[in-house]
This record gives sequence, C-alpha cells and structure tokens, in this order.
Amino acid sequence: MAVMSFPIDILEGAAAARKQGWFARLDPSSEASSGIARPGAILAEGPDTARFLHSQVTNEVEALEVGEGNFSARVTRQGQLLHLFSLHRLDAETYLLLLERDQVEPLIAAFDEFLFADDVKFSDVSHAYHWSTVQGDRAEGVLRSAGLTGGEEALRPFSIRRVADEGVLIARSLGGDPGFILATPLASGSQTEALASAAREAGFEPLEGDALEAIAEIHRIEAGQLQVGVDTRDRKCILPETGLEQQAVSYTKGCYLGQEVIARVRTYGALPFGLRGLVFDCAPQGDWPAQARLLERLPPVGGELRVKGEAKAIGQIVSRTLSPVLGYPVAYAYLDKGHRTPGQTLDLELEDGVVAARIALLPFYSAPDRDERVAFLYDRAVRVFAEGREEEALGILEEALVLDPGFSDGYEAVGVILGRAERFHEAIDIFKRLEELAPSEPMVNTNLSLYYMKIGDKPTAEAHAAKAMQKSLAQGTGETLSDDEIDARQREQDLADAERKQKMFGQVLEIDPDDPVALFGMGNALATLERFEEAEAHYARAADADANNSAVYLARGKVLEELGRGSEAEGVYRAGMEVASRKGDLMPLKEMEHRALLLSATRP
Repeated sequence: MAVMSFPIDILEGAAAARKQGWFARLDPSSEASSGIARPGAILAEGPDTARFLHSQVTNEVEALEVGEGNFSARVTRQGQLLHLFSLHRLDAETYLLLLERDQVEPLIAAFDEFLFADDVKFSDVSHAYHWSTVQGDRAEGVLRSAGLTGGEEALRPFSIRRVADEGVLIARSLGGDPGFILATPLASGSQTEALASAAREAGFEPLEGDALEAIAEIHRIEAGQLQVGVDTRDRKCILPETGLEQQAVSYTKGCYLGQEVIARVRTYGALPFGLRGLVFDCAPQGDWPAQARLLERLPPVGGELRVKGEAKAIGQIVSRTLSPVLGYPVAYAYLDKGHRTPGQTLDLELEDGVVAARIALLPFYSAPDRDERVAFLYDRAVRVFAEGREEEALGILEEALVLDPGFSDGYEAVGVILGRAERFHEAIDIFKRLEELAPSEPMVNTNLSLYYMKIGDKPTAEAHAAKAMQKSLAQGTGETLSDDEIDARQREQDLADAERKQKMFGQVLEIDPDDPVALFGMGNALATLERFEEAEAHYARAADADANNSAVYLARGKVLEELGRGSEAEGVYRAGMEVASRKGDLMPLKEMEHRALLLSATRP
C-alpha cells in the first residue's frame, strides 16, 4: 500500500495508537507487504546448529545463553546485505529466527546451500503458531495482566522467554516503542484470548486489516527499521552502508561469510554512501493532504536524488511515509559523503521544482526512556574503563550506541579507548563518524590528526590538524562557522598551495619531462585543483618513470575513481599492491587493498 493513499483517519489513528498503545493478531498468510504485520519464523535445530550459524551470520551465536538473542544479518562474501532477522537461543541445540514472512524460504535455501556434513535442520514454523503483538509504554503491564510475564524481571531487547504450560514464546519487538511479539502454539488459543482481553481492559487499540498494515509501516519507518528489498532496491547494499553494523555485527566472533569486507570497512574507513533520514519540514505541519502531495513528487523507491545546481546524483531514496510523530513527511536515503551531515538542508531537485529536506540520523523516533538508559550505560562504561576493563567498557558503550546511534559522547569514549589500545584504524573510523555528528568540534579533528600520524599518514594528519585549528580559531573569536565554511577556508588554502606547486613542478618538467618526483607532484597539484584527467595522465607517466613508487598507484587509482572509471582503478590498485608488498609499504598497501576490495564488491 503506498503511503500517499492512506486515509487521513489512519494517519491520525497512527498517532493515537502510539499514545494509548495497540495490539493485533498477526497472520503470516496475510497480503501485508512486510514487517510486523506478516511475521515469519525459522526453527534451526541439531547438534551442529550453533557452530553452523556462527559461520554464516554476522553476529554472535555460540556465546548466546539460553533465552538470549540479538539482531543479525546474512551477507554475501562481498559483504552485500541479503537478510535481516533477530536470532534467539531456545535451548542448547535449538534457535529461532524471527523475520519477515517472504524472507523465510530464501534464507532457508541460502543456509541449505552451505550445509554439507553439519547436522542441522531448518524448518519454516511461521504457521505453527498463533501470532500477536502488543505495543506501547504499558505493554509489559498488559502481559502481566494476561499472566504472560514468566517472571518479575523485564525482558531485555532480543531476549526470548518461554512462558505458560502451553509453551508461549515472547520476544521484545524491534519497534520504536516498548512492545512484544508472542508466538502461541496452534493447540493453545487461550493465551491469545487472554492477551487480547488484557489489552482491551488497558485501553489499547485493536488493529487489523489495512489499518494494521498502514500503522505498522509508519511505525517501522519512524523506528528506523530497514526492510530488505524495498530499502536495498537497485543497489549492491554493503551492510555498513545501512549503519546497522552497530547492532548486527560482532567484531570479535571470528570468521563468518562476508567478515573480511565488513571488518575492512570498520578498520580502514567508511563507504562512499551511508543511510540517513530525510525530514521534509518545508511542508505544512499536520496538513496530511499537502504532505501526501509532496511525497507523490519524490522519485520512486530506488530513484536517484539530485541537489539543485549539481549535475551528479548525490544518492538514492528508498522508504518514505508521513510521520505523525514529527508531523512531516520523512524518507530514508543513501547519501554520499558530502551530503549526509545531520542537520544539513538539501535543496532536492524534482521533476516539477525544488523541495527542501533536512538530514537526520535514524531512527526518527525511539521510546521516551531511551536517553535515561543511554546515560546509565555511559556512566557505567566510564567507571568500568577507570578500573582497567577496556573490552568490557567498549561492550557497554556499544550497547548505548545501539540504543542511540547519535550519542556523540559515546562515540568519543569508544574512539579514545580504541586509541589507547593502539587500535588506531578502528579509532579513526569512530572519530570519522563523530565528525559527521559534531562537525564544529575541533577535538574530533585533533584526535583524527593524532591517529593518522600514528599510522604514518602524515598528509591526512596535517589536514585534520589544520581543520582543528580553523575550528578553534572560530570558537575563540565567537565566530560561528559551519563545517562547510571551515572546509571552504581550508579549500582556499589548499588551492593556493596547489597552484604554487603546479608552477614549481611545471618548471622542473620543462627541464626534465620524465622526472618521476615532479610528475607525481604535478599529479597531486592537479588532483587538488580537480583537474582529474590531467592528474591521471601525470600519474601514469610517473608510474612509467618509476614503477616502484607505490604512492603513485594509490593516487592514480583515486583520481580514476573520481572519473568514474572504477574497473581501471581496481586494476591500478592491484598492480600497486604488488609493488607495495614487495617494498613493505604497509600503509598504501592496506588502503589499496581496501579500495580494490570495495570496488570489486560494488561492481555491477
């Protein structure tokens, strides 16, 4: 169902349902397009289940205790996202995977393809249960009234509990509000009735049919939940592009399918595109008909996004809805590095004009008690770190960042701990994320400068040191500079320096046209001036003049990427990797290996 066709009463009902809470019976056979309205489940059982799943999915499996679970994914060897699900351990040899119904058969087939000698059986148990859900701040009280809590301790996210004699399974749902999904064996319908009765008595709204599907889809998007298919359409979506690796990836579990690419992205830098939210707060707040017309003007799911005055597409738009929580239309979009800073406003060029969109971190909405929980975890992590338990502190901070992906203090603490542990590449990745969240903070660039210097990348270290100084000067004078303005000032200095160097190396080349140092320096100057075709030609000549300079291959590959010649860039990187390996040039070797791997993974 397209969101622009939602009746106004359903849109108003979405806000009311969130305020008072809602419950529904769910049907795996329904015509619902996706999500909570059409649940699916896979039972994995057998003596080799833990070991096999551990090798196939991105998050921890073997270390889970009975009743514990997590959010996980299955990716290709190139790190491309195929399936998202929550995984729960029921007993020593049995796991339950909860996911969208239409993803069940493809995921079972994918697992079976890799089954050889392992004793594991996968079964579609979507139709083995009555499914229901209760959502809202008072959802746990409804469970207690229905006799379905199974104990006084609250269910943590992703944990699962078997309660009542009939074997009812209860798991925390993944929406923005506190909520639960219940699976009741077919032979036991009384528990479903007890839940419905307790929910009605508590004033929760019963939902079904179109209203259930529409409201579930609104809440899915507001809660920042990705839907494989819709939100990965027409792209080879590498998992880190989605930002979900914070929730769905274990970096300590060891080898699994696709682990190499995902680990390299974390270690050596972010991908060119990242998932963000767009808020169209240019529309009249609460004017649903006007907002629906705005959504109709947007490109289709998977369509390109363009900014006014720029020829090149900046990204791709996917899910969208009208958000009762914010009062505006919202959407997901994969945006390039230059257009994804939270708070930045984009003037998007549509077929019939221009519309303004504000960039936001996902989720658009989360439960009101999140900030209190995040603050508690942060304080606990600081105390644990002060006692010398660094790994434990990192685990607690990552739990806080799962709850609040925009928690800047958490990123800073993780970066500092990683830096002190001399995990400099990982620290750099964390501070690069923080730079997007806090673009005017000079200490971010100071730390980046320090860690780039630690890994031997002096030019990048100096660039971040200069940026930190610009930001500090702006703060000292009371001048308010945006990150774009700081970048513009630095760019002016870089351009002036590049023009000076262009003249200097030009004079050298007039005397000796094949001087490898002058050719490389001229290429660098031309690349800074964004004269990429000329820069590439000089780098090629520099490689001919000195085939053992690995830095030339790295620089040439980068300008080929800028020119959109990815396959040529990959070939140059691989040639440069041989040179760097032979000479022991580890820094350019690692970066070329990383870039070649990503180009290979994203090749059509």
